[in-house]
Amino acid sequence: MKFQSITMNNFMRYKGQNVIEFSCDEKRNVTVVLGDNTVGKTTIAQAFRWVLYGAVLTERGKQQEDYQLLNNDILAMMDANSKADVTVELVAVDDEKRYRIKREIHYTRAYPQLIAKEFYKKVSLEISEKDDPNAGISVETEKIEEVIRELFPKNLSHYFLFDGERWNDVTVNGVRENIKESVHTLTGLSAYQAAIWHLKDMGSHSVIKKFKGKISGSGNMYDNLEKDRNRMEHEIEQCKDKIKNIEINIQNYNEKIEEVQQYLLENKNTEILQAKYNQLLVVRRTQAERGVAAYKSLVNLFSDKAYMLFARPMIEASVKMVKSVVGERRDIPHMHQASIDYIIKTGRCICGTPILPESKESESLMEQRNYLPPADIGSLLGEFERTGQRWNRQSNSVYDDLREDAQNVDQSIRAYEETCNQLAGMEQQMDRQTDFAEKRKMLKYYQSENSKLGVEKGTLQGQILNFERQIERTEAEMKSQEVRSEENKKWRERVDLAEALYTRLKNDFEVKKNKTFLELNGQIQKNFERMFNAKDKRIQLTENYEIQMLYQTDLGFREEKNLSEGEKIARNFAFIVTIMEYSRNKKAEHLGVEGAGDTLPIVLDGPFSKLGDKNISLIAKVLPEVSEQVIIFMLDKDWKYTGLDEYVGASYYIEKTADEAYASIRKVESDQ
Repeated sequence: MKFQSITMNNFMRYKGQNVIEFSCDEKRNVTVVLGDNTVGKTTIAQAFRWVLYGAVLTERGKQQEDYQLLNNDILAMMDANSKADVTVELVAVDDEKRYRIKREIHYTRAYPQLIAKEFYKKVSLEISEKDDPNAGISVETEKIEEVIRELFPKNLSHYFLFDGERWNDVTVNGVRENIKESVHTLTGLSAYQAAIWHLKDMGSHSVIKKFKGKISGSGNMYDNLEKDRNRMEHEIEQCKDKIKNIEINIQNYNEKIEEVQQYLLENKNTEILQAKYNQLLVVRRTQAERGVAAYKSLVNLFSDKAYMLFARPMIEASVKMVKSVVGERRDIPHMHQASIDYIIKTGRCICGTPILPESKESESLMEQRNYLPPADIGSLLGEFERTGQRWNRQSNSVYDDLREDAQNVDQSIRAYEETCNQLAGMEQQMDRQTDFAEKRKMLKYYQSENSKLGVEKGTLQGQILNFERQIERTEAEMKSQEVRSEENKKWRERVDLAEALYTRLKNDFEVKKNKTFLELNGQIQKNFERMFNAKDKRIQLTENYEIQMLYQTDLGFREEKNLSEGEKIARNFAFIVTIMEYSRNKKAEHLGVEGAGDTLPIVLDGPFSKLGDKNISLIAKVLPEVSEQVIIFMLDKDWKYTGLDEYVGASYYIEKTADEAYASIRKVESDQ
């Protein structure tokens, strides 16, 4: 997918019509738009977002209504009866189709106030063959937004519409993008997820659920089982809905926690105290991990062998009591009456002696039979006594081991609490220098609420697992009660096939997901090293695809969250380049999954504004390699460091005079 052109009419800083035609050349695949600060580079990036999603990129603390789309000069010339329109048209092409997306809003003025009032808005989408743009077909209005999001998924917008200055603090319509879902979309894993969801995980509307609904049974027992299954499936769906809400709340609290922590870190007045504080945080985390490990060891040992220790006095007393009642044992160990019955039935002893009715041998065997279980408990007592002796041997060291593990837990807890007290003392000392008490109170509240939500989520997940096990047992009973008919047989075969397909897809998804994660995590560090000259730093992905930057310390690499703006951009750039590169490579391999490895152009607004000259050069030369099309809005003074001249297929310059509030775009003609 490539962008062909964007046309802005009266959009924010741009008065009248301004057009940019992007380079779609395979080799000279870079389009550059140069301009000074505050002249309107970011406005062009906002035009991309608005035409695609009907919303601009909001800064922290601002809402969509805080942004005026109509150009101020146009608004100032309007009177109470005037009308003006804002339009943005974006043309994109892939290998076969041409897409023309146009979004427009018509305004009146709230005269005499300088405020634009929206009275009409519209979005249109026309699709045509790439080689015949005049024969386009308009998409139905109710389907336009859906088609746009299929072409340019909103959860990927922060990757192909990259804001170098605000990448870490951006929302579209107030929704923060989910990185993990974005990666799954770019790498084709979302196709597996969609199939898995459609087959079973979407609940009552799933394929498997509908197939099962076609199977009939007879009798009240089957009806009751079906009601139980439906009830439990409904409970599972309710649990999943609650978990979704909990995850949203957890994300909100995490963002608030991050904000407070960032504030506290940015306002520490004593670097030495802060360094000690950070070191103690690492120590506390290590102590907590050690304490959890010791506790798990204690619990495992207790669960495994403590019952032998507790049962020892009971077994000894039981054996003593039964022996006093039973008296002398005359049984043969490990034999039962059935053993004697078998020998008599065969008519020959194991020594070869014939066993004849009413013979001495037969009488001896019948006499011994009376001393064997179940008629006599002597043999059972022997087994019981031997079991007790075995437990006694195995549990000889259990008490000492339990005591040692318990002491380890106590020591770990005491060390952890001592470190917590030291941290609290440091916090009080830092609070006296700067009044952070209220912030810390908020932080503890957010952390406490997050912890409660985590417990609630875990409880709901446990309930879901329990319901799923019950459903399996219930369906097994239902299967035995099904009416034997050709119709039921047909639907049962379909259910079994769908279940097998679901299991296969789920297993394949896990394998591919883990493989993708490992490949991305390895490649992201390589890209970071080739794009940034930082030997003492490294980056990695967590399981949720959060991007961590690690610093070399005496204790190895440790995560550092208090990053500079340049470090944040460096970290995020390495990640974006990695997933774009991975997506393009997968496309080249022609994966057999629909939508896998689909690539998007990358639009960069001020990508290098907070980076050094050397890093600008290192990053810039990678961009044309990882994306089929690169569009950059940047400062004129930074361009010379990019070294991208040989890749530029189209160049523009933003012009704005000091006495005018609007800007215009001028194409720079190439010398070649």
